[in-house]
Amino acid sequence: MKTKNQFKKREKNSLDINVHWYRRVFHAFGASFIIYYMLSNEIKWIYYLKIIIPLAVLIFAFILEWLRLNKKINNRYFFGLRVYEEKRIASYLFFSLGMVILFFFFPQQIAIPCIMCACIADPIMGEMRNRFNGSEVYFIGFFVCMLFFMVTWYKANIWMMFIVSIIGAIGAVVGETKKFRWLDDDFMVQIIPAILLLIIWNCALFYGWSLPDPIIYPW
Repeated sequence: MKTKNQFKKREKNSLDINVHWYRRVFHAFGASFIIYYMLSNEIKWIYYLKIIIPLAVLIFAFILEWLRLNKKINNRYFFGLRVYEEKRIASYLFFSLGMVILFFFFPQQIAIPCIMCACIADPIMGEMRNRFNGSEVYFIGFFVCMLFFMVTWYKANIWMMFIVSIIGAIGAVVGETKKFRWLDDDFMVQIIPAILLLIIWNCALFYGWSLPDPIIYPW
């Protein structure tokens, strides 16, 4: 006969698994937000909504986090919160902040692969870390990230596509692996490669190098 403690242990393990996959699905779901680029800037009310809605969501997330960290809202209402996030800003806010910055301040050709690295490559590396050692995780993560940059920059000159893909992938992997107490990797994995590629982008504009067209167009 199973004891009460065994039932509690089984329930806890089941909950841990549910939280684990909830976070993975949440990450992957973030990729759906690139629908942002399918909305036209030519229609004024859609253009304004593309500014207002992301800012409103981000402000709401900031307010929610302020209330949580100041114990106005109990942590138990935030399903999927990690232990270390109970007394610091949660990863979902860093994730949202990085995405909004990419939408507003970076070209689509930079923003999309960086978002995909955070949504897909980051959880893949997390899963691989449970199965392989550090070097194999970074190796797999690098090539997954590199693929996203190559797909986005396939219209560029081949030499530029490979340079961008390598530098972007390195930036994403560094962003995912570097851990800071007050700065989450969900932010770093998006912003580090974006900054590196923005430097290349501006150099290309200055020297007249050809840049790829966007890969997503409005409906």
